[in-house]
Amino acid sequence: MSELNLKYNELCNEIFRNFIFYIPMSILDMEEFKKLPDESKSVIDRITYMDDDLNFIYENSLGFSTLLLKSGKLKNNCFKLIEYKETLSASSFSYLSENYLKQLEAYTFFANQLLFYFEKNSPEKDSNTKSLFNCQSLNFNTHIAEIEKITGLKAQNFNQQNFIQEVKETPVFRKFSFNIPPKEKSFSDFISHEKNKEIEIAILKRYPTIKGKKLRYIIEFLIEKKLLTITYGTQTELYDALIRTFNCNIGTYPSIFGYKVNENKDSDYSRITNELETILNQYF
Repeated sequence: MSELNLKYNELCNEIFRNFIFYIPMSILDMEEFKKLPDESKSVIDRITYMDDDLNFIYENSLGFSTLLLKSGKLKNNCFKLIEYKETLSASSFSYLSENYLKQLEAYTFFANQLLFYFEKNSPEKDSNTKSLFNCQSLNFNTHIAEIEKITGLKAQNFNQQNFIQEVKETPVFRKFSFNIPPKEKSFSDFISHEKNKEIEIAILKRYPTIKGKKLRYIIEFLIEKKLLTITYGTQTELYDALIRTFNCNIGTYPSIFGYKVNENKDSDYSRITNELETILNQYF
């Protein structure tokens, strides 16, 4: 294992340790969760947290002293990142910090949702338990703000349409759902609109064999319309999804993402964006 990977795992383990959560039985009504292995059902409708060795603990025995220690450990991650910023190469630090932030975004979102839906879903509704979730949410939101300052990065908001897939990709979910194969994404999975599939079909119909920089024009147009967000690490996923969706030679990765768009000097850009504007008008 590379030294950079060791640093990344060391930082991320502090995110997972002592994370408190519950999974209400109602969530099993969702199609994506119906294939959970039987041995994983013991975690349902119970207050659960991960201990220092990342094992599931089912007793509600996590106290405020542990959460205070966790706050200090997350603060220590800030100091480590400051040190890595000074000692690692720019590309290595960028890779490390952006991937760390992506994990942190997921768990901050979960911490906030757990608190938000506490009264409706939590199996334990006493004030002490709620205080634990409140403290956890505060810890994560404070930490994510600190990481943004240190790295200069901006945390992304979760795309609600991709929420289930994001849950499945987190270590907590993988720990008790190893039998569930990962979903292969299509282009529509990256489009943040309630009619994302229809938009994908309309684009495919108009541009069945588009490739290279012209495909990049479509991507840039959707980003401009706030229908598509690309963060670090998702460009490769998007490229693979485009290959599956268009099912033709779309060009190499560099021919799409290595091209700098210059809308003022390329007539194809104006033509394609005008066509896309017409196509998408029916969805707004």
